[in-house]
Amino acid sequence: MKPAVIRVLLVEDSDSDALLLQESLGETRPGEFEFTHVECWAEAVRCLRQKQFEVLLLDLLLPDITGRDTFLRARAEAPQLPIVVLTGEANEALGLDAVRHGIQDYLIKGQAYGRQTARAIRYAIERKQVEIALTKAEEALRDSERQLREWNSELERRVAERTASLEETISDLEDFSHSITHDLRAPLRAVRSFAQILGDECLSCGRPRAQDHINRITGAAARMDKLIQDVLQYSRLARSELRLSPVNVQELLRGIIESYPTFQPPQVEIQIEGPLPGMLGNEAALTQCFSNLLGNAVKFVAPGTRPRVRVWAERVGNPKAETRNPKESRSPKPEKGEEPPAAGIDQLPATDAQPPITHHASRSTQQAPPPSPPLAPLPSPLPSVRLWFADNGVGIPKDAQERIFKMFQRLDKSYDGTGVGLTVVRKAIEKMGGKVGLESEPGRGSRFWLELKAVDESRPPGSLGGPSG
Repeated sequence: MKPAVIRVLLVEDSDSDALLLQESLGETRPGEFEFTHVECWAEAVRCLRQKQFEVLLLDLLLPDITGRDTFLRARAEAPQLPIVVLTGEANEALGLDAVRHGIQDYLIKGQAYGRQTARAIRYAIERKQVEIALTKAEEALRDSERQLREWNSELERRVAERTASLEETISDLEDFSHSITHDLRAPLRAVRSFAQILGDECLSCGRPRAQDHINRITGAAARMDKLIQDVLQYSRLARSELRLSPVNVQELLRGIIESYPTFQPPQVEIQIEGPLPGMLGNEAALTQCFSNLLGNAVKFVAPGTRPRVRVWAERVGNPKAETRNPKESRSPKPEKGEEPPAAGIDQLPATDAQPPITHHASRSTQQAPPPSPPLAPLPSPLPSVRLWFADNGVGIPKDAQERIFKMFQRLDKSYDGTGVGLTVVRKAIEKMGGKVGLESEPGRGSRFWLELKAVDESRPPGSLGGPSG
């Protein structure tokens, strides 16, 4: 394929120099260049405006313009055209200055004809093409950045609007759900009260079938009331901001166990292996979490099995973290004569209607093993504390261990409950900046844990208590 002819505009006031340059290029590259020769800048401007050229060969000493002005005006007149300046030997510094101002190359007259000139022309054309391509790429990049900034600004505006709308909708839904669940309790209390009155009257009528129906009504009303209370509790928790303060976990657990008759011996054994480190949390929310976890631990056991619960803590967040419970086993072993637990459970909040429960470590004498000796003080407080609740219950299948933390999830409906208790635990712990989890196998009990920030135990013991808001 025959190469395209390169059209050259030669601006040279010396006819002899112009002829020499054209002849040398014609001998070196015959037919490759097509010259248009003019002797002054004014004629060059007219040619540039009338015809297309691939390169401009420009003498810096012309009748109507000389020196730096020559290449500056040429660059302004033809910014997209490759320019090679021609200079005398005494003006080489001027040629270098031209290159610094964007001219592609310079040639010294009498030293750069033939192959050198042809090569300079081709390189000038290529460099200018690269320069133009880079300029276009930079412009495209700037346009893209500007467009991206505009899109980001628009996206942020839309996100802010939709977030505000969503927050308003969520707030309305929370208000609505809270109002509905609260208002449902009044007619439910009336149903329950009148059913109890009918039950009392039926006692003297000698109609056991009617009495059974009334008992079913009052039982269903009680379960519905418990469900509404749990939903109200979750709604209040979701709507509130929990203020955090140091909590004395040891004293809080003891108070909870002592206040629940169903957590007392001899039916139930609850062992606290301490001392337990303090946690940064909300005391009211932690009270509900501990009550729910303890209630689940003593409720979901196989028939005929005596519930046994162990509570201990360990520090996490450091590869050298020391455990407050030095024993290897985390799950209470069944006592002699107890049957293995059955599979499948539902994790629910503690209620007063639960089966009888047992006791606190401080009240245990012969049944509970002696508490482990406290560890030596740690050199510095670690970031988090993980509190474990291990039981000898029926256990939870692996595929259900995440699902039980969701609302209204009941794995075994043979146990009473609403399926809200663990949902409340997860929501409360997450709002306090912590996390929850469990380890469990069917028939081998469960080990629930919750993790919160640790409290600096170098503080005075009395500083761990106090209101938490």
